[in-house]
Amino acid sequence: MAFPDPLQIEPARLILDGDRIVDADHGDWYFQYDGIDESHYVYLEGSGLLDRLQSHDDLVVGEVGFGTGLNFQLVCAAMAKVGYRGRLSYVGVEGRPLTAAQAEVANSLRPPALRWTPPGDQPRAGFVPVPMPATTCLPAASAPVGVPVVAPAAPNTTPDLLLLHGEASDALARLVAQVDLWFFDGFSPAKNPDAWTPALFEEVARLSRPGARFSTFTAASEIRHRLEAAGFRVAKRPGWGKKREHLVGVFKGEWTPRLAAGGRSLNIIGAGIAGQSLALAACAAGLPVNLHGTAMTPEGSAVPLALVNFRPSGDPGPLGHLRKAAFFAAQQSYGTFARGISESEAGTSAGPGTDTGTGAGTGAINPKASGVDLGHSRDQRQNRPLVRFGAESIVNDDRLRARWDRERDVTHRWISEDRVLVPGALCLDTAAFRQAVFASVACTPAALDGPDALANILSSAEPGALTIIAAGMGSLTLLDANSEPDAGLPSLVETLRPNRGQQDEIQLDTDENCTLRRPLNFGRLLLPQTGRDRAWLGASFDRDPPTDWSAPRDADTTDNLQRLARALPAMPAQSTGRTWVGLRATTPDHLPLAGLIGHSLGLLVGLGSKGFLYAPILSQCLIAEVLGRPLPLEGWVWRALNPGRFEDTPPPSAAGASRVNTFNSDAPANTA
Repeated sequence: MAFPDPLQIEPARLILDGDRIVDADHGDWYFQYDGIDESHYVYLEGSGLLDRLQSHDDLVVGEVGFGTGLNFQLVCAAMAKVGYRGRLSYVGVEGRPLTAAQAEVANSLRPPALRWTPPGDQPRAGFVPVPMPATTCLPAASAPVGVPVVAPAAPNTTPDLLLLHGEASDALARLVAQVDLWFFDGFSPAKNPDAWTPALFEEVARLSRPGARFSTFTAASEIRHRLEAAGFRVAKRPGWGKKREHLVGVFKGEWTPRLAAGGRSLNIIGAGIAGQSLALAACAAGLPVNLHGTAMTPEGSAVPLALVNFRPSGDPGPLGHLRKAAFFAAQQSYGTFARGISESEAGTSAGPGTDTGTGAGTGAINPKASGVDLGHSRDQRQNRPLVRFGAESIVNDDRLRARWDRERDVTHRWISEDRVLVPGALCLDTAAFRQAVFASVACTPAALDGPDALANILSSAEPGALTIIAAGMGSLTLLDANSEPDAGLPSLVETLRPNRGQQDEIQLDTDENCTLRRPLNFGRLLLPQTGRDRAWLGASFDRDPPTDWSAPRDADTTDNLQRLARALPAMPAQSTGRTWVGLRATTPDHLPLAGLIGHSLGLLVGLGSKGFLYAPILSQCLIAEVLGRPLPLEGWVWRALNPGRFEDTPPPSAAGASRVNTFNSDAPANTA
């Protein structure tokens, strides 16, 4: 099967010409100092953005030709000036993104308030979500069980920013979004015709909501004809300064405000990592959250320590693309969350792997010997970070080594002939993270169980509420107990498959030459506990678990230790007698099930052993789909995760290539 080639970028070549920044290849300028007023006039006024901000409606703005980020910064300034209380998402398309050093040159010609810095020293191709300043969703406080938490309305001066780095029409073809306002600000059509093609405007039309508006600096008749052919009503507006006129226009149909996120609620069934990530994404988006745990089946989310690492797969399909995109999203999500909370908010009296919350991720920790310490005091917990960055992998396969040598996006370095370090990999203290999430969203999971749990939630939900099932293997019981032949709900009996895993705590040799400084992947994982000479080893993989799967197996402990001895013979270790056992939910094609299944139900399951890797980006995509906001994942990959893909007849919302958004049914379904 053929898959889209990865998006490609070209290096930007800038020349500082007095008070102008000029592109050396196209011979056109990005902006000049007095061009700030022109940009404000052409784009913010010409598109009608300023009026829309005054009404505080949720908006999506798309810009073709992001350049130095000037228009984006002007939008931020306008939001602050009016005290904008809506939610604004900004999509910037750029085929020649700036390096940090080049942006610094551009910033030298701007007032400090309008300076923009790229997310990294060197740009990477593809979809690049830009992290916003770290904030917690709500004050850490308890909330009554069953009461949705609503984020208070407050001025919002920082849009969500998604950069699409690549050729414009190709990049937009991969986007799932519903855009209200467009800025066309590429280099002039005569000097850069690739940014003004009919194919590009066809994608713009596909992504536009009815009544979407645009503005552009050009008045070229050829561009006007292409916009009209794409469905826009085009008019000329007086230009700025010496320019006689420029083009503005409106897409066919009548524009209506989006339904506000705060007026709806979200029920999440499952309080493992999928449910936790959904709660954080929903809270950040302004959706009231109701989080429910289940006691049906312990899953893999309560593994004592979780490693989020990157391994180049060489897979050109959705699996390989998802893993890389998910890695960057996980870095941002966990890192931002950890920085946004204090140690006192994250403090817990339980040690890593001791789950004190109710949820789908309550895998069993079994002390096989008496007197084993299952936890640490609060003071000890405060000395242990929520997230630790950096992990090593042993590479003893020539094909994998070659893939690492070709990898340009994920920062890494060889620290020995057969060992690679990924500084951005991270190890998560799962129990502390879980409790910090519950505090951040101010929601204590209400325990659910039994085949009627889903029916009870759906029947008691307020009109317009959405329910997302994220309960791992427990989702099977929930869905199949309520599935009717004509309900359009996928049956998970033949889709979700259990995969048992066992980790063992080991005592490490204290010899300084054998000190384990970072998490290590050698085929299995070796995850050191902070400040201790112990580590978690595993986990095993058992794709045909017995009915007594939760009981620790001596054979698995022996296998874990033997694998460690073969990989690291100089690191003696012995079991402490403490183990963790859990079930992962997997699918036949190793891809998660993520998306909407009807107009009031969604699914996020089947994450397998990659739950902590996949959960952040898939949660962000699901919440974005619900609210009609831009998805941070390429559309062809998102479609591959359709929950109904194993059904003979796909669910109504997944028919064909469409993915319907629930809370904004006034907008057309996207087909990207």
